[in-house]
Amino acid sequence: MASVWLRLVDVTVAEPPRTLTGFLHHEQSAAYGRITAMPHPVYLVRHGQSQWNVRRLTQGQTAHPPLTDLGRSQSAAAAELIAADLDDLGLTAQRLVSSDLTRAVETAETIGARMLLTVDTDTRLREQHLGELEGRSYVETWAAAEEFDWSDPTLPIAGGESLMDVYDRMAAVLEEIDPAGVAILVSHGDAIRAAVAYLNGVKPHESDWVEVANGAVARIDGTIT
Repeated sequence: MASVWLRLVDVTVAEPPRTLTGFLHHEQSAAYGRITAMPHPVYLVRHGQSQWNVRRLTQGQTAHPPLTDLGRSQSAAAAELIAADLDDLGLTAQRLVSSDLTRAVETAETIGARMLLTVDTDTRLREQHLGELEGRSYVETWAAAEEFDWSDPTLPIAGGESLMDVYDRMAAVLEEIDPAGVAILVSHGDAIRAAVAYLNGVKPHESDWVEVANGAVARIDGTIT
């Protein structure tokens, strides 16, 4: 059984009300994934801080919130970190794919400008659709979320998606990555957590919580069988 590991590349300023606790440092055998080989790294990037992060509004798949000045700085920092990491590895990136939501696209465009790559979009990299919770304040969202059974990964949240919906689409993106080149994927906090669960060989509700700060970057190396 091959091993997979996600290495910490950067931790930047987390969105409120989260604290700066890092991303992930992990090495573990994985049995659930079906990626056959990853001889080149794949980078997972969370978008920079958005205006709705600052306003403490639940975004989900709300498309329009743009980045703040800090979010643009975080995106530029992520780009520099990936560039430096690739330089150390003697590699270059071949593909840059982003969620089509504005905050992710703006992050990806900054990375693309640094890497001389055009941005492709993939709706499967979107954040979890949170239905009626989207647009509510964090306080309202937390209160409403208590009505849902989060231990059931198949339960759609507030008329949106279930955790398994997000998990399955993120897994599909990872399975389709061309192992012959370096890919950069720009996505969102809960979607990246679902990807981490998949790579660890567990279902999303079984995975340990992973703090994914705005602008955080994780590098995936290895193989999953």
